[in-house]
Amino acid sequence: MRDSFSRTEKAAVAAGGVLVISGLLLNEWLLAMLFSPDGNLRLLSRIIIWGFDILAVAGGLSLIYFGRTHQLKNLLVLVVTLLVCAVLAEIVLRVVEPKRVENLYFELPGGESFKLRPNLNLDTKYGLIRTNSYGMSWKEVSPEKPLNKIRIAFVGDSFAFGLWADSVEKSAVGIVASLLDPERFEVLNFGVPGYGPPDTELQIKREVLAFRPDYVVLLFYNGNDFRDAYFGVKKYKIIKGAQVWDRENERRKIPPAYRPTSLMYCLERLAIFRSLERLTSFISSRGNADKRGGFRASRIFSSQSFWSRKVYPDVAIKAKDKVLESLENIRRTLSKNGIQLVIVTIPYEDQVYTPSLTGKDYDLNLPQRYVRQYAEAHDVPYLDLLPILRSHVKEGAGRIYAPNDIHFNNKGHAIVGRAIADFLKGRVVQ
Repeated sequence: MRDSFSRTEKAAVAAGGVLVISGLLLNEWLLAMLFSPDGNLRLLSRIIIWGFDILAVAGGLSLIYFGRTHQLKNLLVLVVTLLVCAVLAEIVLRVVEPKRVENLYFELPGGESFKLRPNLNLDTKYGLIRTNSYGMSWKEVSPEKPLNKIRIAFVGDSFAFGLWADSVEKSAVGIVASLLDPERFEVLNFGVPGYGPPDTELQIKREVLAFRPDYVVLLFYNGNDFRDAYFGVKKYKIIKGAQVWDRENERRKIPPAYRPTSLMYCLERLAIFRSLERLTSFISSRGNADKRGGFRASRIFSSQSFWSRKVYPDVAIKAKDKVLESLENIRRTLSKNGIQLVIVTIPYEDQVYTPSLTGKDYDLNLPQRYVRQYAEAHDVPYLDLLPILRSHVKEGAGRIYAPNDIHFNNKGHAIVGRAIADFLKGRVVQ
Protein backbone atom coordinates (compact mmCIF):
# COMPACT_ATOMS: atom_id res chain seq x y z
CA MET A 1 0.00 0.00 0.00
CA ARG A 2 1.35 3.39 -0.92
CA ASP A 3 2.28 5.71 1.94
CA SER A 4 3.78 8.70 0.12
CA PHE A 5 1.62 11.18 -1.78
CA SER A 6 2.36 12.53 -5.24
CA ARG A 7 2.31 16.25 -5.96
CA THR A 8 -0.97 15.82 -7.78
CA GLU A 9 -2.56 14.12 -4.78
CA LYS A 10 -1.26 16.78 -2.41
CA ALA A 11 -2.61 19.50 -4.70
CA ALA A 12 -5.97 17.72 -4.83
CA VAL A 13 -6.18 17.58 -1.02
CA ALA A 14 -5.23 21.27 -0.78
CA ALA A 15 -7.79 22.23 -3.44
CA GLY A 16 -10.37 20.18 -1.57
CA GLY A 17 -9.67 22.12 1.60
CA VAL A 18 -10.05 25.43 -0.24
CA LEU A 19 -13.38 24.30 -1.72
CA VAL A 20 -14.74 23.20 1.66
CA ILE A 21 -13.74 26.49 3.28
CA SER A 22 -15.25 28.46 0.34
CA GLY A 23 -18.51 26.53 0.57
CA LEU A 24 -18.76 27.24 4.28
CA LEU A 25 -17.78 30.91 4.10
CA LEU A 26 -19.76 31.96 1.01
CA ASN A 27 -23.08 31.21 2.66
CA GLU A 28 -26.46 32.85 2.26
CA TRP A 29 -26.16 34.94 5.42
CA LEU A 30 -22.80 36.51 4.45
CA LEU A 31 -23.72 37.15 0.80
CA ALA A 32 -27.05 38.70 1.76
CA MET A 33 -25.28 41.04 4.19
CA LEU A 34 -22.69 42.04 1.56
CA PHE A 35 -24.80 42.36 -1.58
CA SER A 36 -28.46 42.84 -0.62
CA PRO A 37 -29.52 46.33 0.55
CA ASP A 38 -32.21 44.91 2.84
CA GLY A 39 -30.24 41.83 3.93
CA ASN A 40 -32.52 39.47 1.99
CA LEU A 41 -32.16 37.46 -1.20
CA ARG A 42 -34.81 36.27 -3.63
CA LEU A 43 -35.61 32.56 -3.68
CA LEU A 44 -33.71 31.80 -6.89
CA SER A 45 -30.55 33.51 -5.58
CA ARG A 46 -30.79 31.55 -2.34
CA ILE A 47 -31.16 28.25 -4.22
CA ILE A 48 -28.12 29.07 -6.38
CA ILE A 49 -26.08 29.85 -3.25
CA TRP A 50 -27.22 26.64 -1.57
CA GLY A 51 -26.34 24.71 -4.72
CA PHE A 52 -22.87 26.27 -4.85
CA ASP A 53 -22.27 25.59 -1.14
CA ILE A 54 -23.34 21.96 -1.45
CA LEU A 55 -21.25 21.39 -4.58
CA ALA A 56 -18.21 23.16 -3.10
CA VAL A 57 -18.31 21.21 0.18
CA ALA A 58 -19.14 17.89 -1.50
CA GLY A 59 -16.50 18.47 -4.19
CA GLY A 60 -13.90 19.51 -1.63
CA LEU A 61 -14.53 16.49 0.59
CA SER A 62 -14.34 14.26 -2.48
CA LEU A 63 -10.97 15.71 -3.48
CA ILE A 64 -9.65 15.22 0.06
CA TYR A 65 -10.95 11.65 0.28
CA PHE A 66 -9.81 10.50 -3.16
CA GLY A 67 -6.49 12.33 -2.84
CA ARG A 68 -5.65 10.77 0.52
CA THR A 69 -6.64 7.28 -0.62
CA HIS A 70 -4.66 7.45 -3.91
CA GLN A 71 -7.84 7.17 -6.03
CA LEU A 72 -7.72 10.33 -8.16
CA LYS A 73 -8.41 8.26 -11.28
CA ASN A 74 -11.68 7.12 -9.74
CA LEU A 75 -12.52 10.75 -8.94
CA LEU A 76 -11.80 11.70 -12.54
CA VAL A 77 -14.18 8.98 -13.74
CA LEU A 78 -16.84 10.25 -11.32
CA VAL A 79 -16.43 13.86 -12.49
CA VAL A 80 -16.61 12.88 -16.16
CA THR A 81 -19.74 10.81 -15.45
CA LEU A 82 -21.41 13.76 -13.70
CA LEU A 83 -20.51 16.09 -16.57
CA VAL A 84 -21.97 13.66 -19.11
CA CYS A 85 -25.16 13.42 -17.05
CA ALA A 86 -25.37 17.23 -16.89
CA VAL A 87 -24.94 17.52 -20.66
CA LEU A 88 -27.62 14.88 -21.25
CA ALA A 89 -29.96 16.66 -18.82
CA GLU A 90 -29.38 19.95 -20.68
CA ILE A 91 -30.18 18.27 -24.02
CA VAL A 92 -33.35 16.61 -22.69
CA LEU A 93 -34.59 19.81 -21.05
CA ARG A 94 -34.00 21.78 -24.26
CA VAL A 95 -36.13 19.24 -26.12
CA VAL A 96 -39.03 19.15 -23.65
CA GLU A 97 -39.17 22.78 -22.45
CA PRO A 98 -41.97 24.96 -23.93
CA LYS A 99 -40.95 26.37 -27.27
CA ARG A 100 -41.25 30.02 -28.25
CA VAL A 101 -44.57 30.60 -30.01
CA GLU A 102 -43.85 31.66 -33.59
CA ASN A 103 -45.93 33.24 -36.38
CA LEU A 104 -47.89 35.43 -33.96
CA TYR A 105 -46.55 38.91 -34.75
CA PHE A 106 -45.22 41.05 -37.53
CA GLU A 107 -43.08 44.15 -37.23
CA LEU A 108 -44.56 47.50 -38.17
CA PRO A 109 -42.78 49.68 -40.75
CA GLY A 110 -39.55 51.21 -39.46
CA GLY A 111 -39.40 48.71 -36.60
CA GLU A 112 -41.76 50.90 -34.59
CA SER A 113 -43.62 48.34 -32.49
CA PHE A 114 -45.41 45.23 -33.79
CA LYS A 115 -48.89 43.76 -33.93
CA LEU A 116 -50.69 40.46 -34.00
CA ARG A 117 -51.16 38.78 -37.34
CA PRO A 118 -54.73 38.80 -38.65
CA ASN A 119 -56.82 35.64 -38.98
CA LEU A 120 -54.73 33.56 -36.58
CA ASN A 121 -55.94 30.14 -35.48
CA LEU A 122 -53.02 28.68 -33.51
CA ASP A 123 -52.97 26.08 -30.75
CA THR A 124 -50.18 27.30 -28.44
CA LYS A 125 -48.90 26.79 -24.89
CA TYR A 126 -51.17 29.72 -24.00
CA GLY A 127 -54.19 27.94 -25.43
CA LEU A 128 -55.99 28.55 -28.71
CA ILE A 129 -55.19 31.99 -30.13
CA ARG A 130 -57.61 33.40 -32.67
CA THR A 131 -57.62 36.84 -34.23
CA ASN A 132 -60.04 38.53 -36.59
CA SER A 133 -59.20 40.21 -39.88
CA TYR A 134 -57.84 43.24 -37.98
CA GLY A 135 -55.47 41.19 -35.79
CA MET A 136 -57.69 41.57 -32.71
CA SER A 137 -58.31 38.75 -30.25
CA TRP A 138 -62.02 39.32 -30.69
CA LYS A 139 -64.98 38.48 -32.83
CA GLU A 140 -65.15 39.98 -36.33
CA VAL A 141 -66.08 43.66 -36.17
CA SER A 142 -66.46 46.61 -38.50
CA PRO A 143 -64.85 50.03 -38.13
CA GLU A 144 -68.27 51.45 -38.92
CA LYS A 145 -69.82 52.40 -35.59
CA PRO A 146 -73.31 50.96 -34.92
CA LEU A 147 -76.06 53.54 -34.57
CA ASN A 148 -77.21 54.42 -31.06
CA LYS A 149 -74.50 52.35 -29.38
CA ILE A 150 -71.72 53.40 -27.05
CA ARG A 151 -68.47 51.86 -28.27
CA ILE A 152 -65.83 51.00 -25.63
CA ALA A 153 -62.34 50.01 -26.81
CA PHE A 154 -59.91 48.20 -24.49
CA VAL A 155 -56.17 48.61 -25.05
CA GLY A 156 -53.14 47.25 -23.22
CA ASP A 157 -50.90 44.21 -23.03
CA SER A 158 -51.45 40.50 -22.40
CA PHE A 159 -53.89 41.22 -19.55
CA ALA A 160 -56.16 43.07 -21.98
CA PHE A 161 -55.53 40.38 -24.60
CA GLY A 162 -56.84 37.79 -22.12
CA LEU A 163 -53.86 35.49 -21.74
CA TRP A 164 -54.60 32.17 -20.00
CA ALA A 165 -58.38 32.60 -20.12
CA ASP A 166 -59.91 29.49 -21.68
CA SER A 167 -61.65 31.61 -24.30
CA VAL A 168 -62.17 35.21 -25.35
CA GLU A 169 -65.53 35.14 -23.58
CA LYS A 170 -63.85 34.18 -20.29
CA SER A 171 -61.20 36.91 -20.50
CA ALA A 172 -61.58 40.06 -18.41
CA VAL A 173 -62.67 42.08 -21.46
CA GLY A 174 -65.03 39.28 -22.49
CA ILE A 175 -66.61 39.34 -19.03
CA VAL A 176 -67.07 43.12 -19.29
CA ALA A 177 -68.81 42.69 -22.65
CA SER A 178 -71.15 40.06 -21.20
CA LEU A 179 -72.15 42.32 -18.29
CA LEU A 180 -72.94 45.42 -20.35
CA ASP A 181 -76.28 45.79 -22.13
CA PRO A 182 -75.60 44.70 -25.76
CA GLU A 183 -78.41 46.98 -26.93
CA ARG A 184 -76.52 50.03 -25.60
CA PHE A 185 -72.85 49.06 -25.68
CA GLU A 186 -70.33 47.50 -28.02
CA VAL A 187 -66.99 46.36 -26.60
CA LEU A 188 -63.81 46.02 -28.67
CA ASN A 189 -60.52 44.45 -27.58
CA PHE A 190 -57.23 45.75 -29.02
CA GLY A 191 -54.98 44.13 -26.38
CA VAL A 192 -51.62 42.81 -27.62
CA PRO A 193 -49.21 40.75 -25.48
CA GLY A 194 -45.93 42.60 -24.96
CA TYR A 195 -47.32 46.09 -25.45
CA GLY A 196 -46.21 48.94 -23.22
CA PRO A 197 -47.62 52.49 -23.08
CA PRO A 198 -45.57 53.73 -26.11
CA ASP A 199 -46.85 50.79 -28.22
CA THR A 200 -50.42 51.54 -27.16
CA GLU A 201 -49.89 55.21 -27.97
CA LEU A 202 -48.96 54.29 -31.56
CA GLN A 203 -51.75 51.71 -31.82
CA ILE A 204 -54.39 54.26 -30.86
CA LYS A 205 -53.27 56.58 -33.66
CA ARG A 206 -52.86 53.84 -36.27
CA GLU A 207 -55.83 51.59 -35.51
CA VAL A 208 -58.15 52.47 -32.64
CA LEU A 209 -59.23 55.93 -33.85
CA ALA A 210 -60.53 54.39 -37.09
CA PHE A 211 -63.16 52.55 -35.03
CA ARG A 212 -64.42 55.83 -33.48
CA PRO A 213 -64.90 54.60 -29.89
CA ASP A 214 -66.59 56.77 -27.27
CA TYR A 215 -64.29 55.45 -24.52
CA VAL A 216 -60.84 53.91 -24.51
CA VAL A 217 -60.04 51.82 -21.43
CA LEU A 218 -56.30 51.41 -20.88
CA LEU A 219 -55.41 48.35 -18.80
CA PHE A 220 -52.10 49.33 -17.20
CA TYR A 221 -49.99 46.56 -15.63
CA ASN A 222 -47.97 47.64 -12.58
CA GLY A 223 -45.48 44.81 -13.01
CA ASN A 224 -43.79 45.91 -16.23
CA ASP A 225 -45.44 48.91 -17.91
CA PHE A 226 -42.98 51.33 -16.29
CA ARG A 227 -40.12 49.19 -17.60
CA ASP A 228 -41.71 48.90 -21.05
CA ALA A 229 -42.30 52.65 -21.26
CA TYR A 230 -38.61 53.26 -20.60
CA PHE A 231 -37.46 50.80 -23.27
CA GLY A 232 -39.94 52.18 -25.81
CA VAL A 233 -41.26 50.51 -28.95
CA LYS A 234 -38.05 48.61 -29.78
CA LYS A 235 -37.75 46.49 -26.64
CA TYR A 236 -38.46 43.30 -28.61
CA LYS A 237 -37.04 41.90 -31.81
CA ILE A 238 -39.58 40.02 -33.91
CA ILE A 239 -37.90 36.84 -35.11
CA LYS A 240 -39.97 34.27 -37.04
CA GLY A 241 -43.10 35.96 -35.74
CA ALA A 242 -42.05 35.63 -32.09
CA GLN A 243 -41.04 38.24 -29.51
CA VAL A 244 -37.38 38.08 -28.49
CA TRP A 245 -36.27 40.44 -25.71
CA ASP A 246 -33.49 42.79 -26.83
CA ARG A 247 -30.77 42.15 -24.24
CA GLU A 248 -28.36 44.57 -25.90
CA ASN A 249 -30.90 47.35 -25.56
CA GLU A 250 -31.21 46.49 -21.88
CA ARG A 251 -27.44 46.61 -21.37
CA ARG A 252 -27.23 49.99 -23.11
CA LYS A 253 -30.01 51.66 -21.15
CA ILE A 254 -29.77 50.20 -17.65
CA PRO A 255 -26.84 50.92 -15.28
CA PRO A 256 -25.03 47.73 -14.14
CA ALA A 257 -26.26 48.19 -10.56
CA TYR A 258 -29.88 47.64 -11.70
CA ARG A 259 -29.57 44.79 -14.16
CA PRO A 260 -28.67 41.09 -13.82
CA THR A 261 -24.98 40.24 -13.63
CA SER A 262 -23.07 38.87 -16.62
CA LEU A 263 -23.16 35.48 -14.87
CA MET A 264 -26.97 35.58 -14.79
CA TYR A 265 -27.11 36.43 -18.51
CA CYS A 266 -24.90 33.39 -19.18
CA LEU A 267 -26.93 31.11 -16.92
CA GLU A 268 -30.15 32.13 -18.67
CA ARG A 269 -28.82 30.41 -21.79
CA LEU A 270 -28.98 27.04 -19.99
CA ALA A 271 -32.19 24.99 -20.04
CA ILE A 272 -31.27 23.61 -16.60
CA PHE A 273 -31.22 27.14 -15.18
CA ARG A 274 -34.48 28.09 -16.92
CA SER A 275 -36.12 24.99 -15.46
CA LEU A 276 -34.86 25.98 -12.03
CA GLU A 277 -36.35 29.46 -12.52
CA ARG A 278 -39.73 27.94 -13.37
CA LEU A 279 -39.51 25.70 -10.31
CA THR A 280 -38.75 28.59 -7.96
CA SER A 281 -41.54 30.63 -9.54
CA PHE A 282 -43.92 27.72 -8.95
CA ILE A 283 -42.80 27.41 -5.32
CA SER A 284 -43.31 31.14 -4.80
CA SER A 285 -46.76 31.07 -6.36
CA ARG A 286 -47.77 28.13 -4.16
CA GLY A 287 -46.60 30.13 -1.18
CA ASN A 288 -48.72 33.08 -2.31
CA ALA A 289 -51.79 30.89 -2.20
CA ASP A 290 -51.11 30.44 1.51
CA LYS A 291 -50.60 34.19 2.03
CA ARG A 292 -46.89 33.87 2.62
CA GLY A 293 -45.21 36.63 4.56
CA GLY A 294 -42.25 38.74 3.61
CA PHE A 295 -41.61 40.91 0.61
CA ARG A 296 -38.40 42.27 -0.85
CA ALA A 297 -38.15 45.07 -3.39
CA SER A 298 -35.72 43.88 -6.03
CA ARG A 299 -32.74 45.91 -7.22
CA ILE A 300 -33.23 44.57 -10.78
CA PHE A 301 -34.93 47.06 -13.13
CA SER A 302 -36.76 44.32 -15.03
CA SER A 303 -38.20 42.77 -11.87
CA GLN A 304 -41.82 43.52 -10.98
CA SER A 305 -41.03 44.28 -7.34
CA PHE A 306 -38.44 46.90 -8.37
CA TRP A 307 -41.31 49.32 -8.96
CA SER A 308 -42.50 49.10 -5.36
CA ARG A 309 -39.26 50.50 -3.94
CA LYS A 310 -39.86 53.43 -1.62
CA VAL A 311 -36.93 55.35 -3.09
CA TYR A 312 -36.60 55.40 -6.88
CA PRO A 313 -33.10 55.64 -8.39
CA ASP A 314 -32.54 57.95 -11.36
CA VAL A 315 -33.29 55.27 -13.96
CA ALA A 316 -36.66 54.54 -12.31
CA ILE A 317 -37.54 58.22 -12.19
CA LYS A 318 -36.81 58.46 -15.92
CA ALA A 319 -39.08 55.45 -16.53
CA LYS A 320 -41.85 57.05 -14.45
CA ASP A 321 -41.56 60.24 -16.51
CA LYS A 322 -41.78 58.20 -19.72
CA VAL A 323 -45.01 56.60 -18.47
CA LEU A 324 -46.57 59.95 -17.64
CA GLU A 325 -45.47 61.32 -21.02
CA SER A 326 -47.14 58.41 -22.84
CA LEU A 327 -50.33 58.76 -20.79
CA GLU A 328 -50.48 62.46 -21.60
CA ASN A 329 -49.93 61.80 -25.32
CA ILE A 330 -52.70 59.20 -25.28
CA ARG A 331 -55.09 61.49 -23.40
CA ARG A 332 -54.46 64.41 -25.76
CA THR A 333 -54.91 62.27 -28.87
CA LEU A 334 -58.20 60.89 -27.59
CA SER A 335 -59.44 64.25 -26.33
CA LYS A 336 -58.88 65.86 -29.75
CA ASN A 337 -61.14 63.18 -31.20
CA GLY A 338 -63.85 63.52 -28.54
CA ILE A 339 -62.95 60.24 -26.83
CA GLN A 340 -62.78 59.73 -23.06
CA LEU A 341 -59.74 57.93 -21.64
CA VAL A 342 -60.28 55.53 -18.72
CA ILE A 343 -57.34 53.97 -16.85
CA VAL A 344 -57.41 50.69 -14.89
CA THR A 345 -54.26 49.58 -13.05
CA ILE A 346 -53.62 45.85 -12.61
CA PRO A 347 -51.41 44.76 -9.68
CA TYR A 348 -48.72 42.11 -9.91
CA GLU A 349 -49.10 38.97 -7.82
CA ASP A 350 -46.96 39.95 -4.82
CA GLN A 351 -48.97 43.16 -4.44
CA VAL A 352 -52.09 41.06 -4.02
CA TYR A 353 -50.72 38.44 -1.60
CA THR A 354 -48.14 40.25 0.55
CA PRO A 355 -49.79 40.76 3.99
CA SER A 356 -48.51 44.30 4.63
CA LEU A 357 -48.76 47.05 2.00
CA THR A 358 -45.71 48.87 3.33
CA GLY A 359 -42.38 47.83 4.80
CA LYS A 360 -38.90 49.11 5.49
CA ASP A 361 -37.90 49.42 1.83
CA TYR A 362 -41.16 48.99 -0.07
CA ASP A 363 -44.59 50.49 -0.65
CA LEU A 364 -47.03 48.32 -2.60
CA ASN A 365 -49.13 51.36 -3.43
CA LEU A 366 -46.31 52.06 -5.89
CA PRO A 367 -45.98 52.33 -8.81
CA GLN A 368 -49.73 52.82 -9.46
CA ARG A 369 -49.82 55.86 -7.17
CA TYR A 370 -48.11 57.87 -9.93
CA VAL A 371 -50.76 56.77 -12.42
CA ARG A 372 -53.57 57.67 -9.98
CA GLN A 373 -52.07 61.11 -9.38
CA TYR A 374 -51.90 61.68 -13.13
CA ALA A 375 -55.52 60.57 -13.60
CA GLU A 376 -56.79 62.79 -10.79
CA ALA A 377 -54.89 65.82 -12.11
CA HIS A 378 -56.45 65.41 -15.57
CA ASP A 379 -59.99 64.26 -14.64
CA VAL A 380 -59.42 60.80 -16.09
CA PRO A 381 -61.67 58.09 -14.60
CA TYR A 382 -59.37 55.71 -12.72
CA LEU A 383 -59.80 52.28 -11.15
CA ASP A 384 -57.14 50.58 -9.00
CA LEU A 385 -57.75 46.83 -8.90
CA LEU A 386 -55.34 46.22 -6.01
CA PRO A 387 -57.80 46.68 -3.10
CA ILE A 388 -60.44 44.66 -4.95
CA LEU A 389 -58.14 41.69 -5.57
CA ARG A 390 -56.66 41.83 -2.05
CA SER A 391 -60.18 41.76 -0.64
CA HIS A 392 -61.10 38.69 -2.70
CA VAL A 393 -57.95 36.87 -1.61
CA LYS A 394 -58.55 37.76 2.04
CA GLU A 395 -62.06 36.34 1.76
CA GLY A 396 -60.64 33.02 0.50
CA ALA A 397 -61.43 33.37 -3.18
CA GLY A 398 -58.74 30.77 -4.00
CA ARG A 399 -56.04 31.14 -6.60
CA ILE A 400 -56.66 33.86 -9.17
CA TYR A 401 -53.39 33.47 -11.11
CA ALA A 402 -52.40 30.79 -13.59
CA PRO A 403 -49.84 28.25 -12.28
CA ASN A 404 -46.24 29.43 -12.62
CA ASP A 405 -47.28 32.58 -14.46
CA ILE A 406 -47.98 36.28 -13.85
CA HIS A 407 -51.37 36.22 -15.59
CA PHE A 408 -54.88 35.54 -14.29
CA ASN A 409 -56.67 32.23 -14.53
CA ASN A 410 -60.39 32.14 -15.40
CA LYS A 411 -61.35 33.09 -11.84
CA GLY A 412 -59.01 36.07 -11.84
CA HIS A 413 -60.31 37.23 -15.20
CA ALA A 414 -63.89 36.94 -13.93
CA ILE A 415 -63.18 39.02 -10.80
CA VAL A 416 -61.39 41.69 -12.81
CA GLY A 417 -64.04 41.75 -15.54
CA ARG A 418 -66.87 42.21 -13.02
CA ALA A 419 -64.98 44.97 -11.21
CA ILE A 420 -64.36 46.89 -14.44
CA ALA A 421 -67.95 46.46 -15.60
CA ASP A 422 -69.29 47.74 -12.26
CA PHE A 423 -66.90 50.69 -12.42
CA LEU A 424 -67.92 51.60 -15.97
CA LYS A 425 -71.63 51.38 -15.16
CA GLY A 426 -71.32 53.23 -11.87
CA ARG A 427 -68.72 55.92 -12.58
CA VAL A 428 -68.11 56.32 -16.30
CA VAL A 429 -71.07 55.58 -18.58
CA GLN A 430 -74.65 56.27 -17.54
